Amino acid sequence: MTQLSNKVIFINKHKTSMRLANAEWEAIDSICKRENIKRNNLLEMINARKDSKMGLTCSVRLFSLIYYYHLSTENTKDNNFTSPIFNAIKGII
Repeated sequence: MTQLSNKVIFINKHKTSMRLANAEWEAIDSICKRENIKRNNLLEMINARKDSKMGLTCSVRLFSLIYYYHLSTENTKDNNFTSPIFNAIKGII
């Protein structure tokens, strides 16, 4: 069974919490390490650009899926490399 973890986060200095599976938290932390960005900064970026009809948790899941998709296909497309973080942010809009 997948273990869900609640974590306290800050979005624009407002305290809230988000519940993701441990593997999802690990994926977000891996993205942050790879892109040299703090987790809260990434979550604020996602929150600022998400579709207003979607919640933050859903948007974070979609972002990480799009990020890893672009990361896995970056060498198979043309040579106009854009960081997967920018493609993923554009993908959640």
